[in-house]
Amino acid sequence: MNQQITSFLTSSLFLFCLALPAKSETVLERIQRTGVLKVAIREDAPPFGYIDANNNLQGYCLDFFAVLEKQLSKNLERNTLSIKLLKSTPTNRFSLISKNIVDLECGPNTIRSDIPEDTDFSTSFFVTGTQFLIKQNSRDRLEIEQDLNNMRLGVINRTTTEKFIAERYPLATIQRFSGVKARIRGIQAVEQNKLDAMVSDGILLRAQAQQQGLSSSEYPLIPEIPLSCDRYGMIIKGNDSQWQDFINSVINSLEAVNLSNTWFGRLFNYTQAAQSFCE
Repeated sequence: MNQQITSFLTSSLFLFCLALPAKSETVLERIQRTGVLKVAIREDAPPFGYIDANNNLQGYCLDFFAVLEKQLSKNLERNTLSIKLLKSTPTNRFSLISKNIVDLECGPNTIRSDIPEDTDFSTSFFVTGTQFLIKQNSRDRLEIEQDLNNMRLGVINRTTTEKFIAERYPLATIQRFSGVKARIRGIQAVEQNKLDAMVSDGILLRAQAQQQGLSSSEYPLIPEIPLSCDRYGMIIKGNDSQWQDFINSVINSLEAVNLSNTWFGRLFNYTQAAQSFCE
């Protein structure tokens, strides 16, 4: 009888163990095991990630990855650590994370709640908001407090700005741009008088306009105080508090703060206005 009971209990325990889900490997555990950090960066979003005149990848995010690698090397028990760098877009940035293709995506990602399952945001590392890039001589025609009836506004397709502008200005004529050159083509359309304004996050408009040789005096941003408050966060894996805490600690580190000052310091007046509005 005892043998039968023992056999039954052993079999039941074995079946119960088989039914338990295997503990998933955390991001830090996988990096420790493989020695590879997988990250993604935009190529169309200066100053966060962009291709310069010499066809080289540049941007705040690229330098942030170097800071992250340094901090990981200190915290993990590995002699070597390599970075696998992939390109992200507004369309694939969340799927890169949810499908475990990369561990972190850095770019102008507005922190919000309606995001895919198994993804999350880090703490905020930058604050901006919705603004209009216009020609100086058309300033008087764009009364943004009004309904902008028949005004031609450019937006980037499938962004929070597109939704915001469509809801706020339903009588405006909205032209949607897609692809890695969407913001470039939108600003060019303003130059060519095909649009009254290109609407996007102010930091992205100003940085891209500078790359295209357009001065802030001839192509200002309005209004001075953004219409919305958009906090940027890194996209990371959901339900992995250890990885999220680590990324947040790097963002808040002195080295990362100094990096932000290096990249965004020349835009202090603009960033200060957005920061004050959001606070």
